[in-house]
Amino acid sequence: MAEKPPLREVGQQETRCENCSLFSLCFAQEMSAEEREQLDRVLKRQQPAERGDHLFHGGQSLKSVTVVRSGSIKGYHLSQEGDEIVSGFYLPGEVIGLDGLSSETHPGFAVALEDSRTCEIPFKDFLAMLDKSPKLNQVMLRLLSEEVAETRELLLVVGRLDARTRVALFLLSMSRRLARRKQNPDQFRLTMDRRDIANYLGLTIETVSRTLSAMQRDGLIEVQGKLVTIIDRESLQEQAQTTIEAEEPRGKSASR
Repeated sequence: MAEKPPLREVGQQETRCENCSLFSLCFAQEMSAEEREQLDRVLKRQQPAERGDHLFHGGQSLKSVTVVRSGSIKGYHLSQEGDEIVSGFYLPGEVIGLDGLSSETHPGFAVALEDSRTCEIPFKDFLAMLDKSPKLNQVMLRLLSEEVAETRELLLVVGRLDARTRVALFLLSMSRRLARRKQNPDQFRLTMDRRDIANYLGLTIETVSRTLSAMQRDGLIEVQGKLVTIIDRESLQEQAQTTIEAEEPRGKSASR
């Protein structure tokens, strides 16, 4: 069997954002041609990260803003006791490091879940582009807003909803994000393991496994290892929405 080529060899001739297969998903598409030329000059393309490699550690100075080029990345924090708290998963086209802009340090960690590649914008160059581009500021504000929305949804999931609804919302979120990337929203591979999913949703590994098995028995999904196929999307969406709606009246009445 031929050996797998080193990560750095793949796509190393790519020199412009427009030539990237992820251009339609990247924030670079929303920049002007002149701004993209500036980005092309400073961007460090196709930086390799093997499975288990850290892109950065909590407390480390923010040296660059990172865009996932391929693969997937896990974000996490450490509690005061040293326990890992999963804060999110990043897919191709998504930006990592925006939560460190104000302090210029990373509040958490980022680690590759699989062999991945990233494009990195040196922080000083990124700030210079923000100073000159109102449009880039608008794009970054939108991306930050989306991160806040994801965090708010996670707080709702962990704090109020049952295990089945948490898992349903997680699967639908992954499906929605993949659909934006023109990938199959009904069949996808979960690159994170059950432990990471459980940590992210505030559940135990056993509960996640039991819930996925129950959903499969009920005909909502099919699970083969890490491969998930959504069989009955309407029922999965009803599972996610019904419990949320059931929770809302209690919250409203309590506030009166």
